[in-house]
Amino acid sequence: MKTLVIGLILLISPASFSQIISGQIVAEGREVRSNTPFVIEGMLNGYCTYELSVDRDGKVTNARLVDTNLKSTPAKYEVHNYVSEIKFEPGTYYPKFHYALVKITTLKRK
Repeated sequence: MKTLVIGLILLISPASFSQIISGQIVAEGREVRSNTPFVIEGMLNGYCTYELSVDRDGKVTNARLVDTNLKSTPAKYEVHNYVSEIKFEPGTYYPKFHYALVKITTLKRK
Protein backbone atom coordinates (compact mmCIF):
# COMPACT_ATOMS: atom_id res chain seq x y z
CA MET A 1 0.00 0.00 0.00
CA LYS A 2 2.80 2.40 0.95
CA THR A 3 4.59 1.69 -2.34
CA LEU A 4 1.40 2.33 -4.30
CA VAL A 5 0.88 5.74 -2.66
CA ILE A 6 4.49 6.77 -3.29
CA GLY A 7 4.24 5.61 -6.91
CA LEU A 8 1.07 7.63 -7.47
CA ILE A 9 2.67 10.74 -6.01
CA LEU A 10 5.67 10.35 -8.32
CA LEU A 11 3.46 9.89 -11.37
CA ILE A 12 1.36 12.96 -10.58
CA SER A 13 4.30 15.19 -9.73
CA PRO A 14 5.85 17.14 -12.64
CA ALA A 15 9.23 16.73 -10.96
CA SER A 16 9.06 13.02 -11.67
CA PHE A 17 9.14 13.69 -15.40
CA SER A 18 11.85 16.30 -15.49
CA GLN A 19 14.07 18.47 -13.46
CA ILE A 20 16.76 21.04 -13.33
CA ILE A 21 19.56 18.59 -12.69
CA SER A 22 22.60 20.64 -11.77
CA GLY A 23 24.64 23.75 -12.45
CA GLN A 24 25.29 27.20 -11.07
CA ILE A 25 21.58 28.02 -11.17
CA VAL A 26 20.81 25.18 -8.77
CA ALA A 27 23.77 25.97 -6.51
CA GLU A 28 22.71 29.60 -6.13
CA GLY A 29 18.98 28.89 -5.85
CA ARG A 30 17.84 30.84 -8.89
CA GLU A 31 14.11 30.28 -9.42
CA VAL A 32 12.25 29.52 -12.65
CA ARG A 33 9.85 32.43 -13.30
CA SER A 34 7.94 31.10 -16.27
CA ASN A 35 5.06 28.84 -15.38
CA THR A 36 6.40 26.19 -17.71
CA PRO A 37 6.12 22.49 -16.91
CA PHE A 38 9.14 20.40 -17.85
CA VAL A 39 7.00 17.72 -19.48
CA ILE A 40 5.57 18.42 -22.92
CA GLU A 41 3.43 16.73 -25.52
CA GLY A 42 5.68 15.85 -28.41
CA MET A 43 5.95 13.68 -31.45
CA LEU A 44 7.45 10.75 -29.52
CA ASN A 45 7.95 9.46 -25.99
CA GLY A 46 11.42 10.28 -24.77
CA TYR A 47 13.65 12.76 -23.02
CA CYS A 48 16.24 15.43 -23.79
CA THR A 49 18.86 16.88 -21.48
CA TYR A 50 19.99 20.39 -22.35
CA GLU A 51 22.69 22.64 -20.98
CA LEU A 52 21.18 26.12 -20.71
CA SER A 53 22.98 29.43 -20.57
CA VAL A 54 20.91 32.13 -18.84
CA ASP A 55 21.72 35.85 -18.82
CA ARG A 56 21.10 38.37 -16.02
CA ASP A 57 17.64 39.18 -17.39
CA GLY A 58 16.61 35.54 -16.87
CA LYS A 59 16.41 34.69 -20.58
CA VAL A 60 17.89 31.53 -22.05
CA THR A 61 20.61 32.67 -24.45
CA ASN A 62 21.85 29.25 -25.54
CA ALA A 63 20.60 25.67 -25.32
CA ARG A 64 22.96 22.81 -26.14
CA LEU A 65 21.71 19.22 -26.41
CA VAL A 66 23.72 16.97 -24.07
CA ASP A 67 21.79 13.68 -24.03
CA THR A 68 18.63 12.26 -25.60
CA ASN A 69 16.93 9.05 -26.57
CA LEU A 70 14.94 10.72 -29.36
CA LYS A 71 16.03 9.79 -32.87
CA SER A 72 13.76 12.22 -34.68
CA THR A 73 15.39 15.56 -35.56
CA PRO A 74 12.04 17.44 -35.68
CA ALA A 75 11.25 16.14 -32.18
CA LYS A 76 14.61 17.42 -30.93
CA TYR A 77 13.97 20.86 -32.49
CA GLU A 78 10.56 20.96 -30.83
CA VAL A 79 12.17 20.45 -27.41
CA HIS A 80 14.95 22.94 -28.23
CA ASN A 81 12.40 25.65 -29.03
CA TYR A 82 10.56 24.81 -25.81
CA VAL A 83 13.59 25.12 -23.53
CA SER A 84 14.62 28.36 -25.22
CA GLU A 85 11.42 29.98 -23.91
CA ILE A 86 12.01 29.16 -20.21
CA LYS A 87 12.45 32.28 -18.05
CA PHE A 88 14.47 32.47 -14.84
CA GLU A 89 14.60 34.96 -11.99
CA PRO A 90 16.35 38.18 -13.16
CA GLY A 91 19.02 39.88 -11.09
CA THR A 92 22.13 42.00 -11.54
CA TYR A 93 23.87 40.10 -8.73
CA TYR A 94 23.99 36.93 -10.85
CA PRO A 95 26.94 36.22 -13.16
CA LYS A 96 26.75 37.42 -16.76
CA PHE A 97 25.87 33.87 -17.80
CA HIS A 98 24.50 31.17 -15.50
CA TYR A 99 24.46 27.50 -16.49
CA ALA A 100 22.16 24.58 -15.71
CA LEU A 101 21.37 21.10 -16.96
CA VAL A 102 17.65 20.63 -17.61
CA LYS A 103 15.90 17.38 -18.44
CA ILE A 104 12.69 17.59 -20.46
CA THR A 105 10.40 14.61 -20.95
CA THR A 106 8.19 14.33 -24.02
CA LEU A 107 5.00 12.33 -24.11
CA LYS A 108 3.51 11.29 -27.46
CA ARG A 109 0.36 13.13 -28.48
CA LYS A 110 -2.78 11.03 -28.50
